[in-house]
Amino acid sequence: MKDSDHAVEHLKVIRGMMEKATIYRAISAPAAIFGGLLAMLVGFYFYVQDQREIYVSGYEFFWVWIIALVIGDAFNGFLLFRRARKEGVNFLSSGLKHTCFACAPAAIAGGIISYEVVEQEIELCALVWVLCYGVAILSMGATAPRSLRRLGWAFLISGCIIFLVWIKFGPAFSALLGINTLGAGAMIMMITFGLLHLFYGFGVLLRKEKQDPVS
Repeated sequence: MKDSDHAVEHLKVIRGMMEKATIYRAISAPAAIFGGLLAMLVGFYFYVQDQREIYVSGYEFFWVWIIALVIGDAFNGFLLFRRARKEGVNFLSSGLKHTCFACAPAAIAGGIISYEVVEQEIELCALVWVLCYGVAILSMGATAPRSLRRLGWAFLISGCIIFLVWIKFGPAFSALLGINTLGAGAMIMMITFGLLHLFYGFGVLLRKEKQDPVS
C-alpha cells in the first residue's frame, strides 16, 4: 500500500471514530460503572484480608486483579458487540483495532513492570497500574470522547499525587490508617479504579442528553 493510500485509510479510521464518539461514550458509562463497582468489591476484599492480618502474596493480589480486568473488559466487549450487531457493522472494526494498538504499549509496560514489583511493593504495583491506565486512555488522542480523555487525565494526575505522597509519607499514613502494604494497595485501587470509574460513569449518564464535542 502506498503512503498516500495508508494516510487516507488512517484518516477514514479517525473520522469514523470521531463520528461515533458520543455513541461510545454512552456505551462506556455502564461499563465504567460495572468496572468501578467490581474494583470496589475486589479492593474491599483485600482491605478486609489486610485488617484480619491474613497473608496474601503479591502474586495473588496481581492475578486476582487481572481476573477482574478480564471480567470488566469482557463486559465492555459485550456492550460493543451488541451495539455493532444492532447497527449491522463489523465488531472488529478499524476503529477498534486502532484503539487496541494505541493502548497496547502502556498496557504491556504496565503489566511487565507491575508483575516484577508486586511481590515486594504491592502499593507500587497498584500505582503502576493507575499511571499506565491513564496513559493508555490518553493514547487514544482526539478520537476519544472528551469525557474519556478527562478520565485519563484524572488517573494520571491522581496516580502522580498518590505516588509522591506515598513515597514521602507512606509509613506515617499506614500507621495513621492502620493498614499494611496489602491494605494500602487495596485503597489505592478503590480510590482510582473504583471511585474514578464510578464518578465518570454516573457523570456521563447525567449528561447523556448533552452533546460532548470530541475536540
